[in-house]
Amino acid sequence: MTMLRRFEIYSLDPKASQAKVAAMHASMRNAQRYIPEVLHSAVGRNESDVALHFVWEHAYESAQSYQRYMVHPYHANIYDRYLLNDSPERIVTDNSYDVGLLGYSCEAPIYLLPPGAARRLVLLRLAEGQADFFRAITAEAQSRNPQLILSVLAENTFGTRWLDGVTQILETTTYSHIWEQGYESLAAAAAAGSDWRASAGAAVEKVIELWYELDAGYEE
Repeated sequence: MTMLRRFEIYSLDPKASQAKVAAMHASMRNAQRYIPEVLHSAVGRNESDVALHFVWEHAYESAQSYQRYMVHPYHANIYDRYLLNDSPERIVTDNSYDVGLLGYSCEAPIYLLPPGAARRLVLLRLAEGQADFFRAITAEAQSRNPQLILSVLAENTFGTRWLDGVTQILETTTYSHIWEQGYESLAAAAAAGSDWRASAGAAVEKVIELWYELDAGYEE
């Protein structure tokens, strides 16, 4: 059965109270406590110079479990109050990066990192037909940096799917691929740099990078 790996990435309203931001953080971090379909939930605060502030990463056993999550009362009653445009309690904002919901399919939880680890998340638009070329670049980057303990390149299928996570509604999306990098510490993630960009050249049409320490949530 194919798993779904999902990211929600937000810019925060500077006027939002710290109490509300903390409440959203806790509700997403501990999503498994409230919604059994959610797997491997973790949150992080972006430390790069990209004006995106909050990342929630999680996964689902299948498209069917993801669809149950989407209609779960906790989703509608708690998450939507922080996120939806028409909610008076909204604390996220629109952003110029065209980033919000991203993700990919995988056969197993290939993205898992140990407690206290950090993520460097590279969002890419690759030129048509360049995925295999860029995959070789990611392999080379991992071989050259022993602190890069996890590297996953995947197509951003969520960017073109409807809210069921399956039905394709768009031909393309701003970021065609996601490169997840894992490091043992936030310092290592921040210091990794982007030397790979010189090798990638015109294969990469657009890119932004975020890095954050993982605050992993509730596990039974």
